[in-house]
Amino acid sequence: MRFSHDPHHDGSPDYLTANGDRVHVRVRVPGGADGVYARVVEDGEAVLIEARPEHRADGVSWYGVDLPRLEVVTTYRFAIVRDRHYTWLNQEGPHDHEVTDDGDFRLLDSPAPPDWVPATTVYQIFPDRFARDDDSVDSPTDHPEWAVPRDWDHEPAGSGLLASREFYGGTLEGVRRHLDHLADLGAEVVYLTPFFPAGSTHRYDASSFDEVDPWLGGDAALTALVREAHARGMRVMGDLTTNHTGDEHEWFLAAKADADSPEAGFYHFTSHPEEYVSWLGVRSLPKLDYTDGELRERVYGADDSVLVSRLVGEDPLDGWRIDVANMTGRLGALDLNHEVSGEIAARMRETAPRAWLLAEHFYDAGPDTRHDGWHGVMNYAGFTRPVWAWLNTGPEGVRYAATHTSAPLPSSGAAEAVRALRAANAGLPWRVRTHSVNALSTHDSARFRTVVGDAVRQTVGVAAQATLPGVPFVFAGDEIGLLGRDGENSRRTMPWHRTEDWDTEVLAAHRRLLALHREVPALQSGGLRWLDSGEHHMTFLRTLGEQVVLVHLTDGPHEEVGCALDDLDARDLKVVEGDGGVKARLDGEVALEADGPGFVVAVGTGTLPTIG
Repeated sequence: MRFSHDPHHDGSPDYLTANGDRVHVRVRVPGGADGVYARVVEDGEAVLIEARPEHRADGVSWYGVDLPRLEVVTTYRFAIVRDRHYTWLNQEGPHDHEVTDDGDFRLLDSPAPPDWVPATTVYQIFPDRFARDDDSVDSPTDHPEWAVPRDWDHEPAGSGLLASREFYGGTLEGVRRHLDHLADLGAEVVYLTPFFPAGSTHRYDASSFDEVDPWLGGDAALTALVREAHARGMRVMGDLTTNHTGDEHEWFLAAKADADSPEAGFYHFTSHPEEYVSWLGVRSLPKLDYTDGELRERVYGADDSVLVSRLVGEDPLDGWRIDVANMTGRLGALDLNHEVSGEIAARMRETAPRAWLLAEHFYDAGPDTRHDGWHGVMNYAGFTRPVWAWLNTGPEGVRYAATHTSAPLPSSGAAEAVRALRAANAGLPWRVRTHSVNALSTHDSARFRTVVGDAVRQTVGVAAQATLPGVPFVFAGDEIGLLGRDGENSRRTMPWHRTEDWDTEVLAAHRRLLALHREVPALQSGGLRWLDSGEHHMTFLRTLGEQVVLVHLTDGPHEEVGCALDDLDARDLKVVEGDGGVKARLDGEVALEADGPGFVVAVGTGTLPTIG
């Protein structure tokens, strides 16, 4: 499908400028129109504000209009009128029929999240499986009572109680010892899954929030890691469970022991002390109740709260990833999610304004991001699942991007994946999307290499995560081609002592593509305009100011595709990255063909008209 004649707008700087209590927005309309209107919703009532022509070149007209900048969020879309026929343009694209407000463009009226985020790359580490204090590989002789010790080369189980008890002995000192690997890869944020004491190796069942698990090296090891990371210009992000604690947590033990204790109000007891609500019915993960003011103080309100205490001081964390953010504060008719996330965001802004607040969200994150709350989300719906659906090869036993579903992998063509990407991201404010992460795999999913089956298709996925809006996110081991059929089985150890097993071609591709994302501003905060898609390919532009990036991704052979750039003068486009069987002709016009999976990234300059 070709998109060259579609009108276009996005929330990037090329299309939007805020100025006090007004915001100037522009829309690009190939072929022009009889009239263009912005539809703005204020206090539940919609109004149409006429846009004025600002520029015309090569058959493309640009219209601009000043909108009121409303408190909390400005919601708008465009009506493009030709011969009394309306085309509605929202974040999902153009529509020839009436649409709901759900996909409208949104400008958030709150202090912006950290500006360093869109340019970075996140490297996720599951501490037990990354590296030990030393280079030993035998089963640890010293381990927690609940643990089942494993030697470093043992393949993790895929399910059941055993999976959470397999203990490999990785530590935070082990992470510190291997920061050179992260630096060489180009990763700049070290994201650690939980480091609090717990009764499992995943540690989402915290028994305390007051210390770092001694089995990981304790507080001293975290301090040493953060200090060295900061010295290298890296950042460190923690993982906080705001939805639940472990059933051995000191708060929960106090709550069970005394129904009149302050802690008893922290949980949803249905019959004290043995009946209580837990995460998805897992009794070891009792759910927190945010109707309790004291709980809010201890989690994020007080200066010595769990959230705040590790974001301040000499060697602070640089952000938190919030586990099960979509369920936090929600139970049946009770919904405090927006209130709680807004208060968490406000506290972080007060105490650590440069810290990043990233929310785990497996599904439609749009409704939870249209206020002053989470800076960004783990964009499974708007990146991971569409890319999996397109590039997977149907491996047996692989679940659909989550540990708690038995649904098989779907299969789609590239054009369907583009529709999914546009639909799933339509609900996210642009600012949220550029502060969200593009993950190909995580500790909760199968490994992407297992999903796609070979190095070339994996590299196409890496190209997608480095060039589509969002922050590249690498689960430790993906960069060397590690395998895994589900979340538990994917938590494999890094084979530091077996470098001969590393996929060096995939590693090299990660280095190049992550560097490209880091070095090209248009790939960080530039707009996104789709040019073409078909059964085996997708083609798009990222633009920021005078910088233009053309990206072509393909999963197999296709005939030559010609893309019209119209008013965008990009005759100096030059291929800067490519892999596989893609051929590009960029001699004033764009023509692309492929004899197999691969990608091309070309960078040049453009001449978009300046904002009026």
